[in-house]
Amino acid sequence: MIFKFLILFCLGLFGFLIIRILYRQIIIIKSSVTLKFYQQKKLKKNLERQKKLAYIDKANRESKKNDKLFMNKRKLLGLNDPNFDLFYDEEKELHNERLKLKSQSKWNGIIYFADKKGNIYYISRNGKRIYKNNF
Repeated sequence: MIFKFLILFCLGLFGFLIIRILYRQIIIIKSSVTLKFYQQKKLKKNLERQKKLAYIDKANRESKKNDKLFMNKRKLLGLNDPNFDLFYDEEKELHNERLKLKSQSKWNGIIYFADKKGNIYYISRNGKRIYKNNF
C-alpha cells in the first residue's frame, strides 16, 4: 500500500514537473511572439515617421526654392521699375540700390527720393520734404 502510494506520489510529482516545464515553454513562446509583434509595430511606426519627415523635408526644400524664385523675380521687377513697391526686409538693399542708381524708390507705399548729396527724403501730404537720417 505504501509502495503504491509512493509510486503515485512520484508519478504525480513527475507529472507536475512536466506540466510546469511545458507551461514555462508556452509562456516563453507566447512572450517571444508578443515581443516580435510589438517590435514590428514599433518598426512600422518608425518607418511611417521617417516617411513623414522625408515628405516635410521635401516640402521645405521646394518652398525654399519657390521663395528664391519669387524673390529673384521681385528683384528683377524692382530694378527695372522704381515705382514697384518693395516691402520685404530682404529687399532693403535693393531699395538702397534703386535710390543710388535712379534717385527714386518706393518702399512700403512711400516713394523715397535721393538728392545729389545723397540725402534721402520723401514728400509729405503737405508737399514738404521729410528727410530720413538712417535708412
